[in-house]
Amino acid sequence: MRHLKTIIKAVISIVLFSYLVYTSDQAKIIEVLGNIYQLNGLIYLSLALLASLLSIFLMTIRWQIILKQYDQHFSLKTLFEFYLIGLFFNNFLPTSIGGDIIRIYKVVGENEDRTAGFASVILERVLGIASTLFLAITSLYYVSHYFEDDRILYTSVILFGMIVGFFILVTRKKPFEFLLSLFDKFTLLKIGEKITKLIEAFYFLKEKRKVFIWVFILSFFSQVLIVMMNYAVVLAMDINVDLTYLFLVVPVTFMLTMLPSINGVGIRDGGYVFMLAKIGVSRAAAISLSFMNVLIPMFISLWGAVLFFTQRKKITMSEVEAIEKNF
Repeated sequence: MRHLKTIIKAVISIVLFSYLVYTSDQAKIIEVLGNIYQLNGLIYLSLALLASLLSIFLMTIRWQIILKQYDQHFSLKTLFEFYLIGLFFNNFLPTSIGGDIIRIYKVVGENEDRTAGFASVILERVLGIASTLFLAITSLYYVSHYFEDDRILYTSVILFGMIVGFFILVTRKKPFEFLLSLFDKFTLLKIGEKITKLIEAFYFLKEKRKVFIWVFILSFFSQVLIVMMNYAVVLAMDINVDLTYLFLVVPVTFMLTMLPSINGVGIRDGGYVFMLAKIGVSRAAAISLSFMNVLIPMFISLWGAVLFFTQRKKITMSEVEAIEKNF
């Protein structure tokens, strides 16, 4: 079943990406990408790499903060390396075992506390999504005139409200007890058990709401750095896109990558093409910018590949799969 899901995701990504490239001016794509090799282009590309690394570093700090609340203490260096290894799995090993699973595995392997491993990764992901939606909502206020309707705004507000509502519920006793009794009834594929473990882990932090705020802030600025990475690439490739508009494009396309695909390929590209077309950017330029959002993390994750192949304790795939079943 896991392999079938991977195949389906791969087909979706390949078909969508191939269609977008086929219906674009391939010569123009090469021309836009070629602008990077100018002197200023290489400088801006270096800044893009730096912004991406700083974004990962902020995500590492938020992960460390969450783990500390579960009495799990890791150095930033160790967690940063875990992040890079996870990034390597996401970019070069597009199997059912993703980077999040590897990060959970690495934490569990160090302290054998599955609850902390699961909760820390899921919690930072959820708060990361919340900060991304908040950034999209804020950006829409300034660039809404590019759109004929407000569906993106409404969708972002609703999703953000749902996440905030979820945290409010799971950190209060009566709603917490109600949710536990509710999900205990879901036995199919142990869905209820998994959600119950997650809710219990979040409820554990009910008296530490400042943690949520700090993690949210770190997630927000991490996403801002990804926007700045995109802007640096825009400057490197000489594409006419305003920074303000990128503050909408980047978070919205990030949300789209949650749809079935391999590392967002195809889905992200379609999002860039659609949204940048609103301001007159060619399909070739949009695809080129989207492609760099894959290429830059892949380049950075090569560091994770070195860490993965030189680590003392090798990853046992059977153990990883055992964790994945409970994820």
